[in-house]
Amino acid sequence: MAELLPEAGDGGGDALSAEERRRRRKRILLALLALLLLLFAILFGWYLSTRKPLSELPGLTNDKMPHYVSSFYGSSRPIGVAVSPSGERIYVTESDGTKLVRIYDRAGKKLGTLQPPKSTGAAHQPVYVAVDPITSDVYVSDRPAQAVYVYDAKGAYRRTFTPHGDLGGGWQPLGLAFDARGVLYVTDVSGTSHRVLVFGRDGTLARTFGAADKLVFPNGIAIDKQGTAYVSDSNNGRLVTFDPAGKRGSTINRGVGSGDLGLPRGAAIDESNRLYVVDTSAHDVKVYRIPAGKSPLPRFIGTFGAEGQLDGTFEYPNGVVADSRSRIYVTDRENNRVQVWSY
Repeated sequence: MAELLPEAGDGGGDALSAEERRRRRKRILLALLALLLLLFAILFGWYLSTRKPLSELPGLTNDKMPHYVSSFYGSSRPIGVAVSPSGERIYVTESDGTKLVRIYDRAGKKLGTLQPPKSTGAAHQPVYVAVDPITSDVYVSDRPAQAVYVYDAKGAYRRTFTPHGDLGGGWQPLGLAFDARGVLYVTDVSGTSHRVLVFGRDGTLARTFGAADKLVFPNGIAIDKQGTAYVSDSNNGRLVTFDPAGKRGSTINRGVGSGDLGLPRGAAIDESNRLYVVDTSAHDVKVYRIPAGKSPLPRFIGTFGAEGQLDGTFEYPNGVVADSRSRIYVTDRENNRVQVWSY
């Protein structure tokens, strides 16, 4: 009896196609696995380079509030705070006791102090502090001395900042901030017309703004990536924005509503375009999102902190700064400490 051969389409071809499908599925699974491994490697590399949580990945909108991490002690009624570009040194001004600027590492260990030159006498009061993003030099405003002192990153005195240009009869520097190009912004509370002074890299006065807008004791100042200035107009109970030319833009006013201010002091902007404003009388830090646009109104997204003496609470906080790894430092003045918060 002759052996019957399978006819075309009776199952032999289907068996071959089934095998091919299995191979195809295996190749797809291997490709997906390789893609997942590549994605994991990219995420791990990003974390190693930034030390930020995954929630801070570029392109993600993250409106949650930071959590309390720890506190640095050893400063007497701290006022201003700044952080080095690397995040390894934190500079804190103290308004009582020895009235120096203290240097801490990321773990809160004291590394040294910044002391004013002896030739300038004994009447000193360091107020705010900022770090030059180009040189890492540390600038400290001293209102009684009517001076801004400049130190290297380790704390050695280098020089007294000398403004070039007509200041109109002197100055009383208070708040300090640099933009990404190293342009220095100083809030000036001399006389009756308080203002913001802007200096080029050589110390030349480039422009002033704010006097016509009737600023009263402007304290904190922060500059965003577009060159917009955010000024805590403290005694007016508001935060005012100014475009790069110094023209007034939007305002967050005093009030009791969500996002309104009481007595704003320190201001800072992090790399995720979040604006932090210390509200001293409310004993908290208010957080806003800076949207794209010309001198936009920051969008309120929440607060952290409350009045008290326990961890995560404040008694008249004043200064704030954010580092490049999603850590926020707040001077808790009447609790004699600097609080560290993080996402």
